[in-house]
Amino acid sequence: LSRISHWASVLVYIIYTTLPDIHTSPFPHACAVMPKLPSLVPAAIAHPLSRGTELVRGAVGSLTWGPALSVAKPAILSVFSKIERGTLLLVDEPAELRQVFGQKLGAKYNENLINGDHVPRRADTVPRVELVVKSEAFWMRLFLFADMGFAESYMLGEIECKDLTAFFQLVPATHSVAADSILMQLFIVNREEMGNGTTWFSSLSTAISSLARTTNTLSNALLNISAHYDISNDMFAAFLSPDMTYSCPIWKTQPDASEPEETLEEAQMTKLHRFIDGARIKSSDHVLEIGTGWGSFAIEAVRKTGCRVTSLTLSKEQKALAEERIQAAGFSDRIDVQLRDYRALETPERPFDKIVSIEMLEAVGQEFLGTYFACMDRLLKKNGGIAVFQCITMPEGRHEAYSKGEDFINHYIFPGGYLPSITQLLNHISKESRGTLIVEKVENIGGHYSKTLRLWKEEFLRNFDSKIRPALKREHDDMSEEEIDVFRRKWEYYFTYCEAGFLTKTLGDVIITVGREGALELMEGIPL
Repeated sequence: LSRISHWASVLVYIIYTTLPDIHTSPFPHACAVMPKLPSLVPAAIAHPLSRGTELVRGAVGSLTWGPALSVAKPAILSVFSKIERGTLLLVDEPAELRQVFGQKLGAKYNENLINGDHVPRRADTVPRVELVVKSEAFWMRLFLFADMGFAESYMLGEIECKDLTAFFQLVPATHSVAADSILMQLFIVNREEMGNGTTWFSSLSTAISSLARTTNTLSNALLNISAHYDISNDMFAAFLSPDMTYSCPIWKTQPDASEPEETLEEAQMTKLHRFIDGARIKSSDHVLEIGTGWGSFAIEAVRKTGCRVTSLTLSKEQKALAEERIQAAGFSDRIDVQLRDYRALETPERPFDKIVSIEMLEAVGQEFLGTYFACMDRLLKKNGGIAVFQCITMPEGRHEAYSKGEDFINHYIFPGGYLPSITQLLNHISKESRGTLIVEKVENIGGHYSKTLRLWKEEFLRNFDSKIRPALKREHDDMSEEEIDVFRRKWEYYFTYCEAGFLTKTLGDVIITVGREGALELMEGIPL
């Protein structure tokens, strides 16, 4: 009876901690562990931890902790024991134990080699990494919440890992085919040996959390965008290149060794010009941009061609800084930035000549992809119109499982975020335009993202104490020092998590060019 009671309690615990964070909970006493969020501060900033995080931390040392830990820890170690390629050196500080999983080490191992600190980053590098467990809460968190539990343990300092990228090469950075959790399933280089390593509890947790995913209605979309982009303009400026482009650039694939090393800003300009040239933008065009960012595309498009741009954003902070940058560039008469959802934009008397959208589609949501492309069809001129979209994508093979669950990114970084597959995008483009948007080109530039994310992370960490911490304290003065530290580790985890995803082709990033009949500009340069 006591065992039934224990596991029943665990089941209730899982259900409670994976439901949406509402304050009218049927568990009022448990809900008291999380303070109510200030209404004007994005939840991701003010209190960046879930209720499950706080409840696990509070359970350490309770009467049921020992029996629960005796189940959780062996289950996790059994998954680690299936690693055959690569090396995981596990340092369990509470237990004063060191264990090696995967390829064994020699009598004298080199710590730098283990953590990959001085090894050139390559997609095919066999990972060797050290993971230090500093709190037993890690085992229970990982057992119950899989990848989300690992992320929260890292944010809370319950584990340390000098090379998270190498660790994520051992562990997949997004959902795989077989199950809905990440960390407890297939290690990237050990898929066949490890099989489906999920636990019953982590699978149940993920299944329940998938029921709580919110849709991007007009009101939810505004809140979700605010939660990420309204954090602090100064924070983003501290790690982005001077052009303030927050998307994947295009690097030279065969750089000339005799030339200076290409900068991130130069790579971003290459990408922006790819859009300007790909859409065949000219001075007489009126261009619609969905997702302003901080104005880099609009500014460069006008600078290069003299066109007019109407740009839509849902971020008040981005709009304010974008307009400052546009004014400084002298283009206020050519660029109109509107705080408006794409669905609320009325069809103009003269539809737009060109449409551009750079990594905004990820914020649309699965339920509204059809609506999005129906709007693009409505807003783009019927004869000769051209549109170019850039979107991070999920591979077809893992897309179904990904769509049913929730991961670290859409829970902690981009609320409401959703990564479509390439096929899904192409099907919606064709269906919603009734075949009148003809696909001209699909280009996957995902490989260019891993270096970019690494550079962003390095700048973020380098400037955190001098620029980002003061900006957070200035703009969110109710944040405690602990919350600021959690915030720092969360973003470090985010950059590394995504870097590994693109490094291993677990994620893609495509540029899709489409044109109407009559878009003869797309035939320029072709011998006829």
